[in-house]
Amino acid sequence: MKELNVKKSRRPKSPAKILIVRMDGETIQASNSTETFIETVRRIGPERVANLRNIRIEGLPLVVERKDYRMQMSKLDNNWFICTHMPTIAKKRLLEKLCDILCIEIEVNVQ
Repeated sequence: MKELNVKKSRRPKSPAKILIVRMDGETIQASNSTETFIETVRRIGPERVANLRNIRIEGLPLVVERKDYRMQMSKLDNNWFICTHMPTIAKKRLLEKLCDILCIEIEVNVQ
């Protein structure tokens, strides 16, 4: 029998998108959307976000005190970790939702 050589084709990765956040008269823009997302949540306050129990990513809280290895998480500071496993557009929507709940004026753009 003849073997078939089948190459798996992968779609090329789309260009990285950047988040630009305007909050309290300041612009927050890091080298990538994840770093901008982390810095914005730092400025909002990890404790404030952690207290929003209904904000969950795939059933887990967005901000936690101990790293959960079931999810891609990044360190916010010495005490807090945040779930960063989501596309840029989801980060944008989540920041808008958080700030709406916490009554914080924010403008989030994706480029």
